[in-house]
Amino acid sequence: MIVEDDVFAAFVRQHAVRLARLAHQLTHDREAAADLVQDVLLEVYRRWPQVDGARSAYAYTRRMLVNRHIDSGRRRRLITQPWSDDAEATAGSEAQPIDALAERDRIWHALGQLPARQRAVLVLRHYEACPDDEIAALLGCRRATVRSLAARGAATLRPLLVEHTVQEH
Repeated sequence: MIVEDDVFAAFVRQHAVRLARLAHQLTHDREAAADLVQDVLLEVYRRWPQVDGARSAYAYTRRMLVNRHIDSGRRRRLITQPWSDDAEATAGSEAQPIDALAERDRIWHALGQLPARQRAVLVLRHYEACPDDEIAALLGCRRATVRSLAARGAATLRPLLVEHTVQEH
């Protein structure tokens, strides 16, 4: 069991930040994201022999995280700051022009208004760079459903982004 614990601990060290960022993109709430990751990692730990034997432990864990988020059915309060760890916050904040930060903030707020499945598809497609086949497998649906959710999500985002731009000026 000690060897498995060491392997699981190494897995967590390698993927915890990436899972936390994904959870935060999905929930738009730091505390909810931390709870989601903790719940999923606890479940992964309980199932570690099966997970570790899977083709990709990260993909398995990511699927659990996305499914748990969608199944929760809870809309969390929207926060104003996107996820960043301390290293990125100090290194990235000086390097990013204010316009890029404003654009990221506009997209962040608009994404927060999408239904969970549409947000999940857009986050997986654009943030995790997952192909439609993989997203379909993660969500347990067909590729056509993924494309439909992406199209509806993008269609919903367009007026929200325009509305947000108009309000700023």
